[in-house]
Amino acid sequence: MRLLLHCCCGPCATEVVDHFRGLGCEVAGWSFNPNIHPEEERARRQRTLAEAARRMCLPLVEGDSGERGGEEMGLAQFLLALARREGRRCRACYELRLGATAREAAGRGFDAFSTTLLISPYQDTSALAKIGRQVGERHGVEFRFADLRGSYGESIERAREMGLYRQNYCGCQFSALERAERRAGRAIGKARARLARGREPEP
Repeated sequence: MRLLLHCCCGPCATEVVDHFRGLGCEVAGWSFNPNIHPEEERARRQRTLAEAARRMCLPLVEGDSGERGGEEMGLAQFLLALARREGRRCRACYELRLGATAREAAGRGFDAFSTTLLISPYQDTSALAKIGRQVGERHGVEFRFADLRGSYGESIERAREMGLYRQNYCGCQFSALERAERRAGRAIGKARARLARGREPEP
């Protein structure tokens, strides 16, 4: 079976590629991640994926066989999808990326497709499974689901061994902002605690 694997990044690809190869699949990687912001971050992840692919002998499919313009057009689609799906940002993102991967797989004659998002404990695997099946049926190509979250630790270790860059947020500007807000909240909490200790009377 020829399987097109949507790759969100190099580190996550390591164990996912091995999983599907272990099932006898002939795996090729494809990167379609218009959600990643800023452009420098996307370029860095692309370079990291290319290095991981080289180390794993994973062929990467280049370009876009459709007519929607690749990731530059995808960014506009991503933002538009979010505007239409208030409160369901991640699901809208899954639909955009998995839909593009299903279309790409069908257009290039692959038997199936899947995604490295399945290894992340920070993603909604139930939503990925449902959306993957839906877009697969729409484009006439099978979605291969596997709950690979138990291998997340191994993927981190593999990335360290390979010296791969590991990002600290999902990729979109919204997740980067949420991370910054969490860090700011923790810093404010620590500052308040120090101030409170400073006000305590001496024993």
